[in-house]
Amino acid sequence: MAKRRELKKALHEVAAELMIECIAAKHSKNLRQDDVENIARSILLLQDDYNARLSHVDKHQVKRFFNQWHDDLAVSTNEIIDAIYHLH
Repeated sequence: MAKRRELKKALHEVAAELMIECIAAKHSKNLRQDDVENIARSILLLQDDYNARLSHVDKHQVKRFFNQWHDDLAVSTNEIIDAIYHLH
């Protein structure tokens, strides 16, 4: 199991990559500013939410917590990726 510090660093890298994709999509297409800002806001909220969740781990269910954290992060990340690629 990875340390919380490593997970927070990896989470930051994921959020940064998502933000880069969002900005790249904005510059490659003629998009509405509101749509891009909403996706950027959701990326920041994702990072804050998952970072906060790492700070409050139930000590009785550590393995289950981290498995659920990884699964939820994958789902949330995929939703944002879909939103970025479906911008028009």
